[in-house]
Amino acid sequence: MDMSPADIAACNPAYWAQLYSIKLQGGTFSFTDYEFQLEPMQSQAQRVCYMKAAQMGITEIEVLKTLHGMIHGLYLLGALYLFPTTDNVQEFSKSRFAPLIAANYEAIGRHVKTGGEGTDTASLKKIRDAFLYLRGASLTRSVGQGDERESVQLRSIPVDKVVFDELDLMGEGVIAKARGRMGASKVKQEVYLSNPTGPDRGIAKVFAAADQRYWFRRCGCGAWTCAEESFPTCVHLREDGTGFIACDKCGKELPPLSSFAGSPGGWTGHAQWVAKKPENSAHMHGYRVSQLMSCTIDPAEILREFEDPPEGNIGDVYRLRLGLPYMAREDQLRAGEVAECCRFDCMATSSQGPCAMGVDIGKTFHVVIGTRTGTDGYEIVRLVRLPLTTGWNDLHGLVQRYNVRSSVIDIRPYEDGARAFQKQNRARVLLCEYTENALVGNAVDDARGIVKSYRTGLCDTTHRLITDKKLVLPLRCPEVDVFIEQVCDMAKVLETNRKTGVQVYRYSGTGNDHYRHALNYFYLAAADGHIVRAGGPLNDEPEFAITE
Repeated sequence: MDMSPADIAACNPAYWAQLYSIKLQGGTFSFTDYEFQLEPMQSQAQRVCYMKAAQMGITEIEVLKTLHGMIHGLYLLGALYLFPTTDNVQEFSKSRFAPLIAANYEAIGRHVKTGGEGTDTASLKKIRDAFLYLRGASLTRSVGQGDERESVQLRSIPVDKVVFDELDLMGEGVIAKARGRMGASKVKQEVYLSNPTGPDRGIAKVFAAADQRYWFRRCGCGAWTCAEESFPTCVHLREDGTGFIACDKCGKELPPLSSFAGSPGGWTGHAQWVAKKPENSAHMHGYRVSQLMSCTIDPAEILREFEDPPEGNIGDVYRLRLGLPYMAREDQLRAGEVAECCRFDCMATSSQGPCAMGVDIGKTFHVVIGTRTGTDGYEIVRLVRLPLTTGWNDLHGLVQRYNVRSSVIDIRPYEDGARAFQKQNRARVLLCEYTENALVGNAVDDARGIVKSYRTGLCDTTHRLITDKKLVLPLRCPEVDVFIEQVCDMAKVLETNRKTGVQVYRYSGTGNDHYRHALNYFYLAAADGHIVRAGGPLNDEPEFAITE
C-alpha cells in the first residue's frame, strides 16, 4: 500500500523538513549544496557522532531530528540536549529552538505546549506529551563523599535521547550520568557532536570507536575522491585565484554539490558516505565533516590559512576548518616523550630518601613518591594507587618506608581525612588548593597548612619537567603505563569568557588525569629545599612564598 506524504514525513525527518519547507534563520531548509546532510538526517542508528568543522549545519539537522522525533512520538519519554554550561543553554535556546518554533507553526509550533498545558522556557519545553530538556553539563563534587554527584539539573529526567553538544568541553563523568537518564527507555539514542580539540579525547575518541564515515565524490572519469583525506593536494587553483576540489586520479575539477543535490527519495550516485570501519557500524555511525565539503566556502581560502595560519594559529585551521583534532606539543604531552623519561631501574619497594610525596584523592588515591636530585632535577621512585577504604592507613606506611619528609595532598574532597593525616605526621604535610589567579604562584600558609597554587602555571611546570627531561621515571611497567596515559590526558586550551570576552589558557582533561595532579603535588612537595637526595646539595632557596 502506498504511503501518503504525511505518513512518509512521520517516519523520515529529511522528508518532513522538505515537505513542510522548514524555515531556518538562513532560509528554507534544503539539501541543495548540503547533500552530505541527507544520510545522517535519515540515519536510524542508535548512536551517531559528528567530528565536525564549524558552520556546516550539523547542529541544525540534529535539532530538526529531535523535534521531529518528539512530534511524531518516537521519544515518548522526552529528549535531553546537554551543553557545556548553563550560559550555552540560554544562547542555544534563544538562537536555535525559539526561532524554529516561531517560524514554523504548522510543522512545529502548534505542538509546543505553553501556559496551563505545559511550559515553554529556555531550558524546558513540552512538545506533544513529552519534555525537551536543555541542560548545562555541570557536576557537583560532594565533599566527604569522594565522588562526583550529578548536577541537580540532571536528576529525575527520564529520556529516550541524549544529544551531547560540544562534547569536548564536557567531562567524561557527565557523559555517564546523562546516559543513566535513559535507563527506562526502549529507544536509547545517543548523539555526540563537537569541534574536536586534541587527539584521543572528546569527539576524536568517540569517532575512533565509530565506523568513521568519510564523504567521497565521483569524478567524470569514474574515480572517487575524498577531499578530507587528500587535503591539501586536492585543492587546485584557478587563474583568478579561486580554488576547487580536484579528482585524485585525473586532476579535473569535481562537480559542485549543487549540481547533483540529493533528495529524500534516493541517492544520486555522485557522492556518498563510506565507512572506513564498517565492522563498527552496529555500534555507532560516525561522520567526519569539514569545510572542504561546503559549496559556499572557497577551498583556496582554507588552503591559504593552512599554509599561513591567521595569527600563527594552525590549531584553529585544523579544528574549525578541517574538523580535525590538533594539539601543539607545548600544549599537551605525548606518550612517547613521557616514556623517554623512563630508565632501567624498577620501582623501589623502599627508600632512604629523603622523599617527597604527592597525593591526588578521589575514588582512588593516586600517589607519586620521589626525590629532588638537584636544582631542577627530580626522580620518581614509586607510583601507586590505593583503595579508598584503606588509603589513609596505607599512606602512613608509605611515609615510613620511603622516608617521606614533605607531602602535598589534594585538599578535596576529603579535607577532614587530610587534616587528620596532617596532624598525625611529624613531617611536613600541606594541603593543596588550586587557584585560577595567575598572581598567586605557589603560596604557603603554614598557619593553615595550605599551599595555594596557580593551576595553569603548575601544569606548565610539570609539562616542562617532562619535555626537558628533568624528570626520571622507573622502568616501564603496567603502573608506569597508567601514569603515562593520565599525565597525557590534560591539554592546555584557550577559553573565552562568554560574558566578558576575556581569553585565558586552562588545562582540561577528560577526568582520567589523576596522576597528573599527583605529579603536580609531588613537585610542590619536592620544591621544599630540604628534599634532596643525599650527595646532591642545593644552592637555591625553596620556591614557596610564605604568607602570614
